[in-house]
Amino acid sequence: DGATGLASDGPFDAIVLSGSVAELPHALLAQLKVGGRLVAIVGEEPMMQAMIVTRTSQTDYRTTTPWDTVAPRLLNFPEAPKFTF
Repeated sequence: DGATGLASDGPFDAIVLSGSVAELPHALLAQLKVGGRLVAIVGEEPMMQAMIVTRTSQTDYRTTTPWDTVAPRLLNFPEAPKFTF
């Protein structure tokens, strides 16, 4: 289960998620070294965004969204509630 990461083995230079998530996982961002990067596909269908997050200091991150894409969801990552009647 990669949803919580491996804090005991971190911090990491790079974390790559092989599927999509609803939102950036803060538990994984916290496991990056300063200068480390996390690559993820974030959002909801029909359009998601590839995101590259770089940890610039202990408290700051820089995020770029270089392209749109769609990918299957990863298991066990939190999902935002869906609106229904």
